[in-house]
Amino acid sequence: MYRSIIEIKKSVSEETLENLRRMAENAFHNRAGNVTNSSNDSHLFIFEGSEKDYGCLDLGVLSLGKSKTFLDNTHSWHWIEDDPGECCDMLKLLAVR
Repeated sequence: MYRSIIEIKKSVSEETLENLRRMAENAFHNRAGNVTNSSNDSHLFIFEGSEKDYGCLDLGVLSLGKSKTFLDNTHSWHWIEDDPGECCDMLKLLAVR
């Protein structure tokens, strides 16, 4: 199982939050497939899938990682998978580039 878990800052306005949600949903609906947000929390986005969804998840992460607006409003972002050595803090990883 692969998961991209994104927590949006609590301080963002409702309008910005809705724009960020739309941005995330569009990022994970891409040429490799579609993975939907499984979270019921308005400030938490969880996109998860199996091996067949890996490409979709990867493209979604790459797309969102290029958005300064998205990154500036994100409190935390974790990539989680079955191999603990592959799990990472996406905000720290993206800050290195």
